[in-house]
Formats: sequence, structure tokens, C-alpha cells
Amino acid sequence: MAKHWAENRRRYLLSIVAFMSLIMVWYVFVMLTDLQDPLAKGLQHITFYFSLFIVGPFYASQFFKSLGSKSKAVDYLMVPSSTLEKTIVGIFYVVVLFPIVFTAAFYLVDAIAVSFANLFHPSYNTDGANVAQITNVFHLNDDGVNPAPYILLLFFAIQSAFLLGSVYFAQYSYVKTAISLSLVCLIVAFVGIYLPGESMPRGGFYKSPVEYMIYSDNWEDRKMVALPGWIGEVLKYIFLYAFHPIFWVTTYFRLKEKEV
Repeated sequence: MAKHWAENRRRYLLSIVAFMSLIMVWYVFVMLTDLQDPLAKGLQHITFYFSLFIVGPFYASQFFKSLGSKSKAVDYLMVPSSTLEKTIVGIFYVVVLFPIVFTAAFYLVDAIAVSFANLFHPSYNTDGANVAQITNVFHLNDDGVNPAPYILLLFFAIQSAFLLGSVYFAQYSYVKTAISLSLVCLIVAFVGIYLPGESMPRGGFYKSPVEYMIYSDNWEDRKMVALPGWIGEVLKYIFLYAFHPIFWVTTYFRLKEKEV
């Protein structure tokens, strides 16, 4: 881990500064064009998650980019560390360290932008009646279920997939991984949603993928076809937690068999 940091320290620091500069430019643009409430909580939420899902996969797809060059790949594969160690370093930087650094950089820019808006923007009053506030990006809904944990689990799965893509695809890993994930999602939607809808009586899934309601003109005549509840729970945990270790294990074996 120390070796990776020593080799990429300058690039990482410059990338953090560039990201913070872009977010600040975006906030300044919003404050110049929106005279009502430019730094509303919703805008901060969208800015955080949109940037997270754009920057994160791009960084993950570039982690093993040295494998795409013959000379660099030889040097990397000859590093006297095991495949497991290299995989753990990738998981640590991409899945663990990146979200922490990203969140810290975002909040630093967010705090500066909020302070600047409260001082100079005409829509915010100095008496405190209407002020911009730093939002909690991990709390998206005051009523009902907070979707933020599920969004973050999706992000970690996507990060892990793009980390695998950086090993699997020697060139243009970001684009190729994005296309591959899109095709997989389309196939899953076709098999899991379209085919059951075409092969079963007119209806739709109700509340969960294991409950199917058969429609009727009268609500009393509608029928429910449901699988046992434990199947739904198993599917839920698979979709929430299983993809991350699957991608990690696949990355390990793909890296282990990598040759120049």
C-alpha cells in the first residue's frame, strides 16, 4: 500500500484538487444563475451522488491501467508481492479509501460554498431567517426508508465491477466495463421482468419480486401468487451484499492468471 501511494501520490493529490475545483466552479455557476435557493439540500445531494457515480468508477477503471502497457505490465507483475496482496491494495484504495477521501473533499468545498453564499448571495438573509446549510448527504428522506444506504451499496458494487474491468480489459476499460454492465442489466431485466410478464397472466409484481398480482376489473377478484417469504429475503441479501465479494474474488483470479 505504501509503494502504491509513493508511486501515485502526486497524481492523486492533483486529482483531488481538480475535483474540488470543478465542484466549486459548479457551485459558483449555480449561485450566479439561480437567485432563489441555489444551494438547496436537493442540489447538494444531486451534486454529491452524481459526482460519486462518475468519478468513482472512472478511478476504479484506471487502478490497474499499467496492465494495459506491455512494459509497465512486466514491471507490475514482477513486483515481489502476492496476487492476494495486490488485490487487497486495489480493494482498499478503490472501495474503502476513495469514498472517504471523496466525501471529505466534497464537504470541504461544500462548507466553503455555503459560507460564501450566506455572505454574498441575495437570496440568503444575514439575520438567519433564510440561510444555506450544509446538508447530510447520507440522509435523503425524513419520511419512511432512507435510500442512501442502498445507493451506497450499489456504488460499492459498481466500484468493484469497474475494478474488475481494469484487470479484464487492457484498453478503454472504463467504456468497455460500462457497456458490459449495461448489457448485463438489460439481460437481467429481460429475463426477470419481461419474460415473466409475457408468460404469466396479465398482472405485475407487487411490493417484491416474489409476489405477483393477477389483475382484474374488480379489486376483489384480483389474485396474488407469492413464493415463500424466505426466498424473497435470500434474493434481497444476494442483490445487496453478494456482488461485492463476487467481483473481488473474480478480480483476484483474473489478476492471478494475468500474463503479458
